[in-house]
Amino acid sequence: MSQRWDVVIVGAGPAGCAAGITLARQGLRVAVLDRARFPRDKTCGDALSNRAVALLEALGAGEHLASAPHAVVKGAVAILPDGARIPRDYGALPGRIVPRLALDDALRRTLERAGARVFEGENVRGLLREGDRVRGVRGASGPWEAPVVLAADGHGSVAWTHESRPRGRALAVSATSYLQGAEPLGDPSVSEHYFEADLPFGYGWIFPAVGGVCNVGVYLRNDGYARAGTALKTLLERFLERRLGRPPEAVRVWSLPLASEPRPRDPDGLFSCGDAGRFIDPLTGEGIFQALRSGELAAEAAGAVLSGRSLRAEGLRYRLRCARELGLPSMARGALQDGLQRLLDTGLYRSPMVRRALAWGYGGGALEVTKTVARR
Repeated sequence: MSQRWDVVIVGAGPAGCAAGITLARQGLRVAVLDRARFPRDKTCGDALSNRAVALLEALGAGEHLASAPHAVVKGAVAILPDGARIPRDYGALPGRIVPRLALDDALRRTLERAGARVFEGENVRGLLREGDRVRGVRGASGPWEAPVVLAADGHGSVAWTHESRPRGRALAVSATSYLQGAEPLGDPSVSEHYFEADLPFGYGWIFPAVGGVCNVGVYLRNDGYARAGTALKTLLERFLERRLGRPPEAVRVWSLPLASEPRPRDPDGLFSCGDAGRFIDPLTGEGIFQALRSGELAAEAAGAVLSGRSLRAEGLRYRLRCARELGLPSMARGALQDGLQRLLDTGLYRSPMVRRALAWGYGGGALEVTKTVARR
């Protein structure tokens, strides 16, 4: 039997929940479909920037997050190959480490409280089209029809075609593990990012512990991973042996679609957001803030369409807003990543002048993707 809704959202992660909360608050009938059953875990670094925390508070998930297991992150430090440390203090706006099991459950509960319907265990198999326009999705239980569909289903999205799948510099890979009894080597409330010779176009991390368990991992842009020529698990093992003198426990790997080039245009009636929209920052691998913000922007575009605005015009407006707030700044940071790697390769990072520039850019927060937070 066909289901008819104002908006169908595929994926109940951060992007889908942010979009669903925004739309449901407008009184729209919103169906959010996810193949998982909640609460469910997801492979992730678990880090929330202060910008992500601000958006979560604005969405109404702050109370749930405050009661969930988490660590407050007061700052970060970039550690260069010679051991030099470039610190950054987050000041009055700290970040957090929140396990994805807790984060996604908090968002789902906020989504349902806003009035959206969440359908768990619904595996979406494709898009419903009428000519060049998307009119819904094909789920395991039958068709789900809506004037607007939001794809927020991450890497391997139902919205992707073979031609639009990210490759090369547009993709990154990561491996992570949880270590009992581990913590950053310096201040336990500071995230550590290690830039090392065998992690080109990437870094290793040791994050503040949550409940005595520390999230550690390695991140590399795809071309850096090809240059390393070593399996991700082995790179993680080597990193942890150098820094903590112990092996990883259960290792999980995943791919990250980066905002490193203009993304393909969505067909009319479809708005891709979060990882499905390829918005992850290439320099840091940050994706939660981008998912939340692109979900909000997609919801604003969908709401405008449902109020009578032109579908094609709102699609263009959405692309331009995402490019301005997320895509173009991230592409610029991808270029900075190239420059940083050259400094590491040549040893110029040891220059006092370069150190001052890095302290200004990283330590002073000048290299942020965007300082824009949705106004309320």
